Amino acid sequence: MYSLLLVEDDRHLRLGLVELLTAAGYSCHACASVEETEQLLAGGAVAGNLSALVPDLCILDRHLPGVSGDELCRRLRQHHPLLPVLMLSARGQVADRVSGLRAGADDYLSKPFVIDELLARLAGMTRRLSWMRSPERSVSGFFIGDRYINCQALSLGFADGRQMTLHLREFRLLELLYQRRGEVVSRDELYDRGWGREHLPNSRALDQYMVGLRARLEDTAKNRKLIQTVRGVGYCYQPDLADP
Repeated sequence: MYSLLLVEDDRHLRLGLVELLTAAGYSCHACASVEETEQLLAGGAVAGNLSALVPDLCILDRHLPGVSGDELCRRLRQHHPLLPVLMLSARGQVADRVSGLRAGADDYLSKPFVIDELLARLAGMTRRLSWMRSPERSVSGFFIGDRYINCQALSLGFADGRQMTLHLREFRLLELLYQRRGEVVSRDELYDRGWGREHLPNSRALDQYMVGLRARLEDTAKNRKLIQTVRGVGYCYQPDLADP
């Protein structure tokens, strides 16, 4: 059973979601505000209740009283970088979705929504969560070129000691390319790893992520791009023999 943190200030929606999610097999911890959420998590730490302290998943309303859902998402990311967060909002414009995703959400669902879609999104998140926890995953980190990817901190380390935080989706894409190094990874496989089969973004989303990742990974000393584009097929990480 997955532990789910639900943060929603609308009482009727909150109670309804708790009932539906509990029936679907989730163990729900429901809060109405950022303050209540932080008290719950702190209380879990004091009482030793790890399911409350570190939930497996989070459904977060973006528009909360007082401190915003965006700010709570940032705070959660600082302490639980691998926590999958699904953000809910009555505003579904592109700018709103982008803002929520930049705050650290993994997915965004506009209100009103169909409960079947919500459950499908959560199912995709739990499958990726199961994969993240599987024993075949890298337990500490790996190198792409001379950049070190820390799997625990979700950070990118440079040779000069600088550190850069990675978004969970960026990490998933890099790890798949590393695991399949030397092979061409199809666009469908990358979309499945980064977004899940139930939620396909626009066709340019993957390319936009890759542009950003390649800018961070570019090996100027050797004058080569570490991630190659295979036009019409996908992407490939081709390691150099001298790479760590």
